[in-house]
Amino acid sequence: MSLGARIRLTRTQKGITLQELSDRSSLSKGFICQLENDKASPSLQALEKLAGGLGVPIAYLFLTATDRVHVIREAERPEYQVPEGMKAQVLSAQGRGLKMVMFEFPPGTGSGGENHAHEGEEVHLVLEGTVRYTQGDESVVLKAGDSLHWNGFVPHRVENVGNGVAKILCVTSGTLEEMLECRECEEDSLESSGVFLEGDR
Repeated sequence: MSLGARIRLTRTQKGITLQELSDRSSLSKGFICQLENDKASPSLQALEKLAGGLGVPIAYLFLTATDRVHVIREAERPEYQVPEGMKAQVLSAQGRGLKMVMFEFPPGTGSGGENHAHEGEEVHLVLEGTVRYTQGDESVVLKAGDSLHWNGFVPHRVENVGNGVAKILCVTSGTLEEMLECRECEEDSLESSGVFLEGDR
């Protein structure tokens, strides 16, 4: 999306008329119209006035679709079957630095092991159940409401040691296919998942 189109979209989404933006920014209505149609190039000073009139940071006018808010509705979450009968639902946008995944572990199942290691850090929040986390010679048991932060490059294993399904929310800076041990989970397969806010494309 061009800068002019971004200015126009932001203005219309906020319900601001050309005249109102002109009054707020001290820029002429004709000049703003030219900007919105990409027929003029604004100076930094003019952009600062426009951003102020629109009530947004100046950087907002330069955000790309991948930088902006990305929504994934509950019914549209990509879901994968991963080793040992677990389910994984991806809750984050494709191509970002952080990934968020919801895991469901049936009783007696787990992931990882002596040879399971990968790049990136992970933060886990146990939502339901009782889960044992093992990394090296250290082992801890977490219950609903407990959280854990570790580095993925140290071999580790996660196990459901309770009687019911365990649900875990995980945020990682690593890659999904390595964390999930699932080749079909490569990030480029998630490109069509989720919904962009109107005007992000």
